Amino acid sequence: MLTLGALLLGACASTPQRETPAVQLKLDGQMTAPQQTPLRGLNSDFTLGSTDGLLLYRAGYRVQPGQLFQSGTANFDAPSQQLALQTMGQNADLRLSEVAGAPLRLGVSQETRSEWQLAGEAQQVRQSVNLGWAPSLAAFDLKWANTTAPAAPLDCALEGSMRMPLPADTLALRLRGRSCRVVAADATVTDMDARTWSAAVEWGEEKSRSQLRLQAIDPTPAPGAAMADPAAGYELGVAQQQELGAWSTQARLAWQRVPDAQNPAVSQGWTSEASLQRKLGGVGVSAGVSSGMNPAWFLPESAERSDQLNLGLDLSRWAGGLLPGRSPQTGLYYSRTRSIGSEETVSDDLLQWKFSLLW
Repeated sequence: MLTLGALLLGACASTPQRETPAVQLKLDGQMTAPQQTPLRGLNSDFTLGSTDGLLLYRAGYRVQPGQLFQSGTANFDAPSQQLALQTMGQNADLRLSEVAGAPLRLGVSQETRSEWQLAGEAQQVRQSVNLGWAPSLAAFDLKWANTTAPAAPLDCALEGSMRMPLPADTLALRLRGRSCRVVAADATVTDMDARTWSAAVEWGEEKSRSQLRLQAIDPTPAPGAAMADPAAGYELGVAQQQELGAWSTQARLAWQRVPDAQNPAVSQGWTSEASLQRKLGGVGVSAGVSSGMNPAWFLPESAERSDQLNLGLDLSRWAGGLLPGRSPQTGLYYSRTRSIGSEETVSDDLLQWKFSLLW
């Protein structure tokens, strides 16, 4: 990273001086406080260039405190024994030639995330390439991504989107398409691919946003897989989020349909979720409810849905006053999950106390 920085600085030194340099150098290293950054721990950043110039290169290193103490009543979970999280990343943004009055922007990024545990180290690598173009009519974005740790239910290698402002000042149309792999709940990649399309209308101000979205997910067997080709699933939903001083709320309601589900009783249904958060001095209180949730609802064989209640009491800011400079993260959390399958219903209660401390 430093070698690349030295080469770029040497190239810049041979160019004539300007009143406003297009390339700037910034190097930081600091121990951060909770209110300064969401990544608490040791931080270091290297920045070369500017957002208005031809090149902007950034590299960063983060070390976050681990989660040594995390226990709950469900299945008598043992402590996680997580010592720390290390993140190293770099990305380069290039400003290319203009097309129809707007420049093309190319971004390349790589991030390596390591979880240090008493039993060893687990590592994840993610790479992505973005191509963006934002003329006055609409903003277009194309993204390629690859990761060594795919997340359920969809791992998308290709994504394209468009956002177009509509005549009303606070109204916009958003279109998106993705090419993905279907990932099981245990993070294993299945023998199915999936194509998704969605169209959404968004409206409202920054602190009060609403969205109406229609989405289609079409799972298909991967080449060579011996399985039937299911039909596409459809979802129509509305979502809203608001911020009112110390209060913040989110709500979502959707209707989902899988045309060829093996169990007609769950081939279609409603899903909803709502959450409420409130800051009370050094304490944060949260509550959330959800009904009919199933992340893999578009798969015919995935018939199980769940209802959940979540309650949280975040004491991190209060604990920070008792331990200044140590950035403690602590709180009490309770969740009750009721899983509804095609044959039986299972309920599970979980009470957790979480605690981490900057060392």
